[in-house]
Amino acid sequence: MDMMTQSLALSKKPHIIIATPGRLVDHLENTKGFSLRALKFLIMDEADRILDMDFEQEVDKILKAIPRERNTYLYSATMTQKVQKLQRASLANPVKVEVSKKYQTVEKLQQYYLFIPLKHKDVYLVHVLNDLPGDSIMVFCATCANTQRTAFLLRNLGFTAIPLHGKLSQAKRLGALQKFKAKSRSILIATDVASRGLDIPHVDVVINFDIPSHSKDYIHRVGRTARAGRGGKSITFVTQYDVELYQKIESLIDKKLPLYPTVTEEVMVLLDRVTEAQLFANKEMKELEGKDKKRR
Repeated sequence: MDMMTQSLALSKKPHIIIATPGRLVDHLENTKGFSLRALKFLIMDEADRILDMDFEQEVDKILKAIPRERNTYLYSATMTQKVQKLQRASLANPVKVEVSKKYQTVEKLQQYYLFIPLKHKDVYLVHVLNDLPGDSIMVFCATCANTQRTAFLLRNLGFTAIPLHGKLSQAKRLGALQKFKAKSRSILIATDVASRGLDIPHVDVVINFDIPSHSKDYIHRVGRTARAGRGGKSITFVTQYDVELYQKIESLIDKKLPLYPTVTEEVMVLLDRVTEAQLFANKEMKELEGKDKKRR
């Protein structure tokens, strides 16, 4: 939504405003007549991220613009332990409510890991996807580039995959999400932009194609499935370079995960087809990079 449309909505003095820190600061600084001086409740969802140093300037500006006398609520599945970050939210006499002191995943989530050589990572992904026909699947990648490349790769192999990452326009991100929700696309390839705050009720499987660099992000990723009492499955790919990160995840959730069953000979049957698809995907990536350079 553009700033002008939002400004008109804010001029009607709504009772509830839902915003990202950056956009809220934009309106505080640029929208005539907009003020938060009458605010009574401040709620921060995914508070550990919002209170992170990446949002320091925005959070400080918002806190200076709102009354000291207010109710403040912080919510997160993985709340930070750093008291300094909580103090920055100007909490007075805080009460902490925890569902559990441990970082946990839900009981109905079946969690697996798959130990594979890095050079055959794409082949194993295709094999696993072939093994899950009809399922609605989210595949998490570490970077925007690998998200896009993996989407190209899977499309070249006939999968209905669609990417979701920060380098796409807002319209394309919303379009991708809508297609996945409507089940016209069965595979959503995404960065951690999709690991929090999205309610997609029908996700059957989460695949950590790239292992998360922060173990707490694992909980958010696999939390996209097995929601609201439903079952679900997660599979985490672990290469020879990911062992330490994987051990941190097991330590965090206090659980040893079983190995996802595969037969190497069956997987490697796909090698030639996947290698060919990789060439096409790399070509498409170069073409996309060329278009981006022209736009600049």
